[in-house]
Amino acid sequence: MTTGKKDILIITGRYLPGYKDGGPVRTIKNLTDFLGEEYNFRILTCDRDHGDAVPYPNIVKGWNHVGKTDVYYVPPGGFSSKIIQKLTSEADLVYVTGCFSDYSIKTLILNRFGRIKKPLIIAPMGLFMPNAMKRKPIKYNSFITVFKLLGMFRNVTWSVSSEFEEGCVRRVISKHAVCYIARDLPRMVKEKPVKKEKETGALRVFFISRISPEKNLLQSIDILKQCHGRIRYTIYGPIHNRKYWETVQEKIKELPENIRVTYGGNIESEAVVETLEKEHVFLFTTIGENYSHVIQEALSAGCPCVISDQTPWQDLEENYAGQVLPLDDNSRFVQAIEIYANMTEQEFQSFSYAAHDYAKRFSRESADTTGYRHLFDRNG
Repeated sequence: MTTGKKDILIITGRYLPGYKDGGPVRTIKNLTDFLGEEYNFRILTCDRDHGDAVPYPNIVKGWNHVGKTDVYYVPPGGFSSKIIQKLTSEADLVYVTGCFSDYSIKTLILNRFGRIKKPLIIAPMGLFMPNAMKRKPIKYNSFITVFKLLGMFRNVTWSVSSEFEEGCVRRVISKHAVCYIARDLPRMVKEKPVKKEKETGALRVFFISRISPEKNLLQSIDILKQCHGRIRYTIYGPIHNRKYWETVQEKIKELPENIRVTYGGNIESEAVVETLEKEHVFLFTTIGENYSHVIQEALSAGCPCVISDQTPWQDLEENYAGQVLPLDDNSRFVQAIEIYANMTEQEFQSFSYAAHDYAKRFSRESADTTGYRHLFDRNG
């Protein structure tokens, strides 16, 4: 490149037009949207979405222009050491999402043996958070122990999204780990809010995320079971855990007649906000989030969020954008849902406008103060 901008190679498991991996895809998309005029981003990624047997249509061998970046797609198993070494040699800086995927392991090995000559940044994407470590403790702890013994984390900079995640990295990897806090950038928010239609005593509630135990969909259904309003509950998201989904379906059968449930399936990333504009309230009893793009997307669609206190989104109430509640108190979740259900259309609209306004302000402030510039400018 001859533009004078820093060339940054991002190596990640999935990217657009994929959407089934949720947050990680959105994180990189938002990063390139906001900073694509300041840096030359290039992405090395898989040529198909999670679980798909065929590649994306209309992609070519080599570089493909997608939004504000160029993307190099490889088939499953195609993250060869040769291609990683070639593309990293053409960049000023290498940014890798995750630690234990095939592409990240190969990148770490190449870096350990001096085959990568450029600064290497690893974004653990919440991998070292306590709840994440509990999901596969034997696998993760074994990897970490072996990697430490082999010195695989030497000469690595860590990109973390919060002070809490920084503490997790220092606890798991090393107290001397070099960390930069670069909070995830939100989706760009359109200026004009949406007008919501609503009947008093009725409410459209939704879930949007991958369907797996850590998203805690079962507790949300238990909460709705105790609600008395006329509620239409829509579940959006890919089924990542088939057994868990079967348990969810059994639990749905126990719901009273005033709760109607629909599975809305997957939503393509660029259609999420538009889809949610017809909904009212996001009920999200997640057991832990590193960032949670779905909360910001719900707010962008004018949907107040009733969420657990296990996310970074702690100031919803003071911005009239929702409630942040302890996971062990279902009664407070029920109360919040009932209050929204009993609102008139005019009453609810004021909260919808407040949610959209909060998302808009948050988006602008995040872009202005992002730590990514510090991370990229101090490395490479």
